[in-house]
Amino acid sequence: MARPSIAETFNSASSDFDLVTPLVWGPAGETLVARGRTALGDRVLDVCSGTGASALAAARVVGPDGHVTAVDFAADLVDRGRISAFAAGLRNIDFRVEDVTTLAGRGDDIGGYDVLTCGFGVFFLPDMDAAVRDLLTLLRPGGRIAVAVWHDDALYDFTGAYFDEVARVTKTPPPPEPRAPSDGPPHPITRIDTEEKITAWLESIGAVQASASVLELRIPRTDEFSWSMVLGSGLRGALTGMDADAIADVRAGFLQRLVDEGITEVDCDTLIGVGRRPEN
Repeated sequence: MARPSIAETFNSASSDFDLVTPLVWGPAGETLVARGRTALGDRVLDVCSGTGASALAAARVVGPDGHVTAVDFAADLVDRGRISAFAAGLRNIDFRVEDVTTLAGRGDDIGGYDVLTCGFGVFFLPDMDAAVRDLLTLLRPGGRIAVAVWHDDALYDFTGAYFDEVARVTKTPPPPEPRAPSDGPPHPITRIDTEEKITAWLESIGAVQASASVLELRIPRTDEFSWSMVLGSGLRGALTGMDADAIADVRAGFLQRLVDEGITEVDCDTLIGVGRRPEN
């Protein structure tokens, strides 16, 4: 089975993202905006925006005198974000289909932002350090960065059960666990999944006054939420190429495995790291 591109995975998940938003993406996005100290009148750049959970939250905060630029390379997600903004009456937000790694140094209307936010996206970037270091240059001096990632052990049992079922149905080995010992470079998420790690990482790429905190998100396990979390996230990529019967087999086995393993809640704890661009 060919591995789908990240854009293909997230475009295919666009219609399901909103199923998870009320319980996961929405609360995480609102908290990300708040902990980035987004304020009335601010100009905000939200990257890896998806359907706009954090971008829409920022637009509500900055008001008519502020503005939000939301960027993602998955066109279907961006379209859903535009629709949500229109439905909410938000006219101070601009959704763009672009590669966030090419924004720095363009010299057009990109730059001078008060706040840079990124929810659950930095660990998908090809070179996480270089990309976010460049994005920092789009902040005004003293501007603020806020990044949301999964906390250490979030979704651990949940994704383990899911990938085991995918492996059973496809008769292929499950993907390596990101935190398992490896001869290769560490998975990006393992470098930023605790308060200490993400603080050190922000400082290493040039941010100052870095700190971190955890948003506890424990969602009661139900069949509906569990499968929506698969379809409305990057986990969906593992289903690419399967026919309907195979997907139904994965779903049934996965949901039963969660019950058999005694998983009564889904750990969606979110780590939020914040910092500033130096004043000079």
